[in-house]
Amino acid sequence: YAAGAISLNVWHTSNPLSAGYQAAGNWYGVLTGIQAVASVIFGLLVQARTKPEHRKAWYVFGLLAGALGFILIFFIHSKWLLVLPFCLIGITYITMNTQPFSLLTEALNGENEGAYLGLFNGAICLPQIAASLCSFFIFPMVGHSMPAMFLVGGVSLVIAAFSVRFIHSKLSEPVKL
Repeated sequence: YAAGAISLNVWHTSNPLSAGYQAAGNWYGVLTGIQAVASVIFGLLVQARTKPEHRKAWYVFGLLAGALGFILIFFIHSKWLLVLPFCLIGITYITMNTQPFSLLTEALNGENEGAYLGLFNGAICLPQIAASLCSFFIFPMVGHSMPAMFLVGGVSLVIAAFSVRFIHSKLSEPVKL
């Protein structure tokens, strides 16, 4: 929904054949590059130095950063201001790709670790498939608004951040929300 949301919010068009929609698609490509750079920088500065007992807190921080980023996309109508939410989403991507596996591997004793990681990866993919299927029902409920789908994503990340407190980990301290 990103190119469509950016096209509607910034270039004020939803016509995929228009020059504005194409410009939005091109700008989305730039924003995903910025997002990737933000992800790497956050990973190098914070994630690599995260103490095991603070993993859950950084996981919550990363999810809330993405929630804010997704929600901001709904409200921002300037292509340059969109850099901020995409930086926040980059923080979320590095966090979502590292912290769940870190928390799982802390709990494993090394025996059958590959099997557990494979099952965990499947457990990550199934909700993604379910969310994709649910989007066919949610999209009409938000008035076929691509920017509103980012609000849905932001709210989902807030719920995910609150859910982190239920993850049991040997090393992580409880996260108070």
